[in-house]
Amino acid sequence: MGSGTGQFTRRLTSAFPTVISLDLSEQMLRQAAGRSPSRVRADASALPVADASIAAVAAIDMLLFPTETARVLAADGVLLWINQLGQDGPLYLPPEDVAAALPGRWPATEAEAGWGIWACMRGAH
Repeated sequence: MGSGTGQFTRRLTSAFPTVISLDLSEQMLRQAAGRSPSRVRADASALPVADASIAAVAAIDMLLFPTETARVLAADGVLLWINQLGQDGPLYLPPEDVAAALPGRWPATEAEAGWGIWACMRGAH
């Protein structure tokens, strides 16, 4: 979600067989053309994806849409919540606030790397 120019797509494709870059901005998706072969223009508050059909949602410096994220993730799916600039980022939310906003229980593995803060959360269904 919020793929922007697709800067991180290559890293995601090394871990997942299919990666769909989703962004609200048509201009961002055009800039991602060389990096992201599958691009979808959509609003993250109403994802054009079936319930429980996604293995992972990567939200890198992105607004949180907790209900939609939980809806589209498969039972064993994960949310990768990444703030590249940590607390100094304009869209920073601490992982514990993200987990609290998601419906149900979402245990998280958290870490810091350089300035960044990331968390991998799996819903307890």
